[in-house]
Amino acid sequence: MERMDAEGFVPVEPSRQPVTPDEDFPHAQDYATVGHLYRGIADGLRHLADRLGERGLFVGSPQAQARPEAFHMPELVVVTDLQSALSAVEEIIEQGEGARGQWQTAHYGRFLEVYEEHAAMVAADAGFEAARPVLAAFTSQPFDLAEAQPLITDPRTRAVADLFNMGYEVLLQTLTRYFTHTDETPEQLGTLVNTALGLMTGVLRPLGNALTLLPVGPEHPGRTAGPTFQMYYQMGNFVPLREAAWLLLHERVGLLADRCAGLATTDGMPEVAGAARSLDRLLERLAAQVGPGMC
Repeated sequence: MERMDAEGFVPVEPSRQPVTPDEDFPHAQDYATVGHLYRGIADGLRHLADRLGERGLFVGSPQAQARPEAFHMPELVVVTDLQSALSAVEEIIEQGEGARGQWQTAHYGRFLEVYEEHAAMVAADAGFEAARPVLAAFTSQPFDLAEAQPLITDPRTRAVADLFNMGYEVLLQTLTRYFTHTDETPEQLGTLVNTALGLMTGVLRPLGNALTLLPVGPEHPGRTAGPTFQMYYQMGNFVPLREAAWLLLHERVGLLADRCAGLATTDGMPEVAGAARSLDRLLERLAAQVGPGMC
């Protein structure tokens, strides 16, 4: 049967074809939903377990798994075999799409609630503005975007944006160390988790909030900035030796703490001062694990 597209509809490109069983290398594929993608991952796990055996597939140490008690997340699934891996996949689908069960508390349900609340507010007041006038701007032209992007030119705003980006870098470095750790003690692993969570809530949250109150610059009157999550190089902080990795992490958190404290002294923004206090506490915990005379 011939099908006709609506007038003016031109596909950007043909749909991608699925990987066939005789292919040895992956390529881009189309997925209808996130659940579709993860169910494909689950099918792949089953196939590999049948072909390699579970011991040949799940080769990592069970002790290297992120555990519920470490992240204070009782629902976190520790993956050690096929059944636990499939359970983790289903948990991701449930929490993301709410495909089954209590979908109202899944990401989809929460976003739907936000959408419906916003629609009701606009219906009640046509002039309602739901957010601060944030402009998607960067501290420098992103290396992976060819088109020129708006840049933050206000000196005060740029300084806070640089602090946020440094904090984001340290957060990724901390998580990288946790998930690629070697001979860390349970106490040290706990310190890495607490450092990551502390950076998220005590540093990035207040700095990101402060940015949405600060002007982008005179080129964009009435518009405020926001977190750029800008990386200036690809992540490569994979230092295998524990002592060296921890010294590097301590140095980066210390530099961030110094920069934040300096800006808090001259700027006076409560969000920056709060972030500086959080960093001091995180630095103290890291120093206790690095060892005397090492930092």
